[in-house]
Amino acid sequence: MYVIFVVTIICFLMAFVSTITKPIFCLFFRDAAEIRILRAEVDLLRRELTRISMRDEYIRYVKVERKLVTAEAELNESKNRDAGRRKVYELVVRYGLYAILALALVMISIAYRYKPIVVFGESFKFEPFGRVLNFPTGVPNGISTVFWIAVNNFVARTLASYVK
Repeated sequence: MYVIFVVTIICFLMAFVSTITKPIFCLFFRDAAEIRILRAEVDLLRRELTRISMRDEYIRYVKVERKLVTAEAELNESKNRDAGRRKVYELVVRYGLYAILALALVMISIAYRYKPIVVFGESFKFEPFGRVLNFPTGVPNGISTVFWIAVNNFVARTLASYVK
């Protein structure tokens, strides 16, 4: 009986894996030290630039402005490099978790392929869909694991599309 809940939880986790991994990923992967140092340097140069009068100290103003442009270029380059690395990690984590959950569903469906998840009494008649509902178990008025996985995936993905 616990299989019904395990399959439901796994299907919902698979549907919401991208929503779940984004905040977790942001907690663990912050900006690199190089980027934080460059941001501080850019902020310092901007503050210094606002204190310098362009009319009175033009040469000093231009020198600070050149340093600022160079620091901003380095910051953008570091951000782009870090963003590429971060995206690779994010994709590996997201699809890795998705693959693990999918593998768990495959293993559950193989292990419980001939055992129904739920068997209803004789008062329930699922005709003409009874064979689809109980495939491959063959148990009358039963719901198979394979069918339960398919239904849960559909429901979870539908809910996930409405949440986004």
